[in-house]
Amino acid sequence: MGVWAFFILLLIFSGLRDGVGPDWSGYENIYDLYLDDRIWDFSNYAEPGFFLINKLSEAAGLGLYGVMFFCAFAFLWGVFSFALRTANPWMAIAVVVPYLVYVVSMSGIRQAAAIGFSFYMLSKWRESSTLAKVSWILLAISFHNSAAIFLIFVIVSIKARLIVKVPVIFAVGLLLIYGLNETDSYAKYQSVYIQQNIESGGAYLHILLSALPAALYLWQRKKIIRAVELHPAIDLAAYMAIAAMFLVPFSSTGVDRLALHFSFLQMWIYPAFVRAFGANAGTLKLLVSVLVLSVFFGYFLLGTHAFAYLPYNNVIFNL
Repeated sequence: MGVWAFFILLLIFSGLRDGVGPDWSGYENIYDLYLDDRIWDFSNYAEPGFFLINKLSEAAGLGLYGVMFFCAFAFLWGVFSFALRTANPWMAIAVVVPYLVYVVSMSGIRQAAAIGFSFYMLSKWRESSTLAKVSWILLAISFHNSAAIFLIFVIVSIKARLIVKVPVIFAVGLLLIYGLNETDSYAKYQSVYIQQNIESGGAYLHILLSALPAALYLWQRKKIIRAVELHPAIDLAAYMAIAAMFLVPFSSTGVDRLALHFSFLQMWIYPAFVRAFGANAGTLKLLVSVLVLSVFFGYFLLGTHAFAYLPYNNVIFNL
C-alpha cells in the first residue's frame, strides 16, 4: 500500500509539473506542430502513439499538460509494476529515482513512456504469451523507436534451436532497419547519433548505472540465483549493458539512449544482491543508499541541464 502511495506522490510531482525540465519547450513545439494535423494522420509519423496522445489531449482540452501526465503515468506504472516483482520493491524504486525518474522521465517523456510500457511487459513476462510481449513492445516503439531493442529479448526467449533463432533475429533486424529507414525519425537518429555523433555529456556514467550492477550480477550469478528466482531477461541484458560501455565512442548519445532501457537491471540486481548476501545486508543497504544519494547530488549539483529543473513549479500551485 505504501508503495502505491509513493507512486501517487511521484505522479503528482512529475506528471503535473509546469515548465520544468530541459525538453519542455521542445515538446511545446512538437505539440504545436501536431495542431495542424488530423488524428488519422498518425500513419505519417514514425512514433504514432505519441502523436495520438497529443491529439487526444488536444481534443480533451488538456493541452501539453495532458501529454505530460499520460507519459508520466505510463512510465511510473511500468517502473512500479516491475519493482513489485523484485526482492525488495522499495530498493528497486529507490535506485532509479535519482536519474531515471527525476531526470529522464522529466525530460525525455517519449522514451519515458516507452520505458514504462516495456517495464510493464517485463513485469508480466512469465505469464504473458509471445504475442502479448510483442504487442507491448510495439506500443512502446510507437512512442520511441529505441524500444525495438526489446524484440531481441523476445526472439532469444523463444524455444527454438540456435540455427533457427539466428536467421529470425537477422530478418527482424533487417525489417527494423528497413522500416526505420523509411521514416524521418531514422534519418534524424542516423544523422545525429551516428554520423555527427553528438556527445552525450556523462554517457559513460549514465551507462555505468546499469553496467555496474550487471558486472556484480555476473560475478556472483550462482549465489544470486540460489537466493532469488531469476528473471528471464536479466542474463542477456547484463551482457548488453556491459557491451554498451564499449560502444560509446561510436555513438555517444545513441548508446546512452538505448542503455536507458537496461535500467531494470538496477532494480532487479541490487535487491537480489542484498538478499543473496543477507549476512551483510545492513552494510550493503548502506552502500546502495550512498550510491543513490551520490547519483542524485552528482547530477543536480554538477549536471549541465540541472538548472532546467529549478525553480520547480506544479499546476496545483496555479489553481
